Amino acid sequence: MRITQELLIKFAQDYVAKQTRKPNDIVAVFLTGSVLTPEPLIGGTTDIDLVMVHKEDPTVEREVQRVSYEISLDIQHHHQSFYTFHRRLRLNPWLGYALCSHNGFLYDTDHWLEFIQAGVSAQFDTPETVYARALAVAERARQLWFELEDPQELPFEIWVDQYFKAVNTAANGLAVLSGPALPTRRFLLAFPERAEAAGRVELNEALLKLLSQVPLTQELYAQAKPSWQQALQAISKQPDCPPNLNLVRKAYYLNACDAMAESGNAAAAFWPLIETWREAIHHLGDKTPHQAAWKQFLEGLGLDESSKAEHVARLDNFLDQVEGVLTDWKEAYGL
Repeated sequence: MRITQELLIKFAQDYVAKQTRKPNDIVAVFLTGSVLTPEPLIGGTTDIDLVMVHKEDPTVEREVQRVSYEISLDIQHHHQSFYTFHRRLRLNPWLGYALCSHNGFLYDTDHWLEFIQAGVSAQFDTPETVYARALAVAERARQLWFELEDPQELPFEIWVDQYFKAVNTAANGLAVLSGPALPTRRFLLAFPERAEAAGRVELNEALLKLLSQVPLTQELYAQAKPSWQQALQAISKQPDCPPNLNLVRKAYYLNACDAMAESGNAAAAFWPLIETWREAIHHLGDKTPHQAAWKQFLEGLGLDESSKAEHVARLDNFLDQVEGVLTDWKEAYGL
């Protein structure tokens, strides 16, 4: 079966039609994410990101369902009240873009979604709004950095979680100047283009340095892959497994990372590997053998207790440069 954007949208339409044929409280459904782009596949896999808006409080916030081994549905459920102050969603670097696209609308009662879109899309691309969107992300990154600097020592396991969240947010502070926030699989694939758009191509190398003090090679990926797979397998069997790490998403991550590693861009495979491995370890707890493999992997990247201060300083420098880009943007547009 040849997977195309048209086929993915057809899968989504069929799913929505099935859900809305039976009694429901669904107000609207729209697509987000890579399915709205011409090239949604990495390694022959993708997911179909849907947002379902309900009149009543949804029973779950997020769920993942299997379409095939290569494709899954990733569904967010929102209460309608989430959109009460819908103009504020102009500043949302994820949903804002999806709400500005008529191509992503799958279900809309009484033109409610069209009304929301009109409010969000108005002035969405003005320099003022773009700047405000990026500034909010950068300020969040700076707050995460401050928490890393807290004089109360964080346990290393918590520090690592916080550190990677800060790195992701800092990079997106730059990225959202020229597009939506970068998703996990495409984070390191797409960042070079966003850095180039901002006139700061050197920040791509700086971002990689935040992740590792050694080259992120195909050989290093091959060494880490077995332990990473084992952690994903272990968390998928737990009753509290996060939807993001559901077993139906195995190919979504593994095939994509393999494809990136084999294509000569091994470094790009490390962000989805790190993020999903980190999340799995967080939920598996501190009494599993997977913790030792994770710690060994981090040490191989140069991340350990003794290097925390160095990494925080390097992140500070990266954030300074992102904030400098935003300052230049503000001055260039006379904001």
